[in-house]
Amino acid sequence: LCKIGMSMDYLLSDESMSVVRLLLSGNETQRFRVYDVVAAAIGESDSAFEFFRQEGIVDMLVKEGDARDVLVAMNFYELVPTLCESSVPYEYLEAAGVFSDALKQVYKAKDDDSVTSSLMRLSALKLFSRMADAQGISPAKFYERHAIVPELGELVLLPEPGSDLKATAITCVGTIGNNAEALGYLATEKTALAALVTAYNSSFGHLRVECLRAITCIFGYSTTPSGAASQACYELYAQLDEGKFLVGLTKEIMKGFEESCVAGLAVIQKMALHAWGLHEIASYQNIVNFLLMRDSARVKTAQQWQFAVVESIVKAPAAKSEFDDDTYARLARYVREGPYFVAATAQVALESS
Repeated sequence: LCKIGMSMDYLLSDESMSVVRLLLSGNETQRFRVYDVVAAAIGESDSAFEFFRQEGIVDMLVKEGDARDVLVAMNFYELVPTLCESSVPYEYLEAAGVFSDALKQVYKAKDDDSVTSSLMRLSALKLFSRMADAQGISPAKFYERHAIVPELGELVLLPEPGSDLKATAITCVGTIGNNAEALGYLATEKTALAALVTAYNSSFGHLRVECLRAITCIFGYSTTPSGAASQACYELYAQLDEGKFLVGLTKEIMKGFEESCVAGLAVIQKMALHAWGLHEIASYQNIVNFLLMRDSARVKTAQQWQFAVVESIVKAPAAKSEFDDDTYARLARYVREGPYFVAATAQVALESS
């Protein structure tokens, strides 16, 4: 509703603000429902931000980050990236020390292993990763100013394979790398991507799936990748599994375990968006054969992702030059037939004796 002028006008009216102030005097659930509306309004207009700042509501929100109740502070961290849709609220939060305080929470947890400290660190890590897509900032300048990326690299390399912190750090690297400018920073900074390579090469089971999901995010930073960011993706690809990433990934997919099969196919679908990725796929016959082989016994999600891979290949501008005529024709027919096509089989009627 904040996108509609009349609704915004009413929200900023004296009548509406009397209700807002009443709700802000209530419990945290009521307050954060109000903050959600305020954040939506601020995302639409810098004048709305200035209005709520003059009303004292922005300062009230910022103070929630210092609450003793960890859930309140975590809810605040969840809201921060939403507020940064323009440079005006971002600069205000920066001046208020919100991001430097969040980084302190990450460092503090190294010496304080309490549940509260651990929860705050996880929340702060997610805040920093989501800032990659905040419209009011330059991601590269933000991550250069707030040294969270080297910290993520350290956390990705934690020795405990079952650690929620390690898995969260891997996810955060993927989330940051899903933005082209932020990916460029990761490629220059090197430590986090190098840590992801190490984690993938040495992982198995659930942790390997988390690595694959992060790689999918990075390879899928754009539907039309090109330039330095696409080159950064290729350099990451070349380091995975000691240069045999696609070979190992194909074996993983062919085992048929749903989680790893889907995660692997998602990576290949994003690879197909890149010129280098399409060439790698076309050069490895085993994955091409697998993609062309239908199996109705596969779970529906795997069949959908298999179709998505083939569709991305066929839509690629260089597909006809990368594949021979027969293979391209079979891939195109696969797309025309859809994800769940089952070829008719001849039935032979036997006369009963």
